[in-house]
Amino acid sequence: MVWQNEGKFLSVKVTRHTKSKKTLYNNMELFRINETGIPVEMLDIKDAVMAFAWEPSGSRFAMIHAENPTSTKVNVSFYDMNKKVEPTSNKKKKGGGNSMSGHTTVPELNKCETLEGKQCNCLYWSPAGGMIVMAGLGDSASGTLEFYDTDEKKLVATKDHYRANAILCDPSGRTLATTVSQPLDGGHFKFAMDNGYILWTFQGKQLFQQSFQTFYQLQWRPRTSLLTKSEIKDVVKNLKKYEKVFDRADRERTRALRLEETKEKRALRAEYRNIMARNQEFRREQKSVRMDLLDGYDSEDEDNYVTKDVALETIINTKEDVMY
Repeated sequence: MVWQNEGKFLSVKVTRHTKSKKTLYNNMELFRINETGIPVEMLDIKDAVMAFAWEPSGSRFAMIHAENPTSTKVNVSFYDMNKKVEPTSNKKKKGGGNSMSGHTTVPELNKCETLEGKQCNCLYWSPAGGMIVMAGLGDSASGTLEFYDTDEKKLVATKDHYRANAILCDPSGRTLATTVSQPLDGGHFKFAMDNGYILWTFQGKQLFQQSFQTFYQLQWRPRTSLLTKSEIKDVVKNLKKYEKVFDRADRERTRALRLEETKEKRALRAEYRNIMARNQEFRREQKSVRMDLLDGYDSEDEDNYVTKDVALETIINTKEDVMY
């Protein structure tokens, strides 16, 4: 049984077998908790289901399934408990439907897509929704991390953290941590050399990496819930204003990073300019000595030079035509 974070949906996996008891198959029973009578959607799946995850603040879910539970190549399917339909001008919207971006949503199970041939055994949604990480964790996996955008339906990045055995998402949805940690109860841990964690953005960019000789656990600091619906509407309404503020902050941060990255180079450039200034000053101080040695001739005076213009003509190619 898997609850959706907001308590709107509940999924129950029911494993059945045929009369011969040799073949197993799965049914997913999906309950709409907030609707009258708690209606149930039935989803028949012939494959074995190895993992299931709800989108934290949405109506979508993802699951890993394959024909054989021990398969290394699996499929990842995405479903939505609500279906978007085109609104009609001559019909009123039915009760329970919501209008979003010119579309009306109706409570109907809808398959979004299936990704085939994946090497993963765990699913981790971003707490902010939209992004999901398909990960291969554990001793038998390679630590592959696939960052997938479910809104745009495209793979954003493919990374890996060798021997990773856990993923923890920052409550804000900005960052996630992949860890290699040993059991808290002690004992020999054969992968202790890989102990540590890596911080990533949900776009697959590595932010930080730290290793430890012994590493048992990582936990994010708890935070309050994300923005409410009214706060989200306020953000959308004032998006232009926020964009300017964030763009200015990004420029200032980029400038600060560039200054820090070029700090050593700028110090070397300043030292070189100081050396050049000292040499030029020394040469000016030695000018009178040079002129005495040259019987008063000033090699830096342009009037002591005679300029001649010489023109050179070179024939590059010739061609003769005989005229009759």
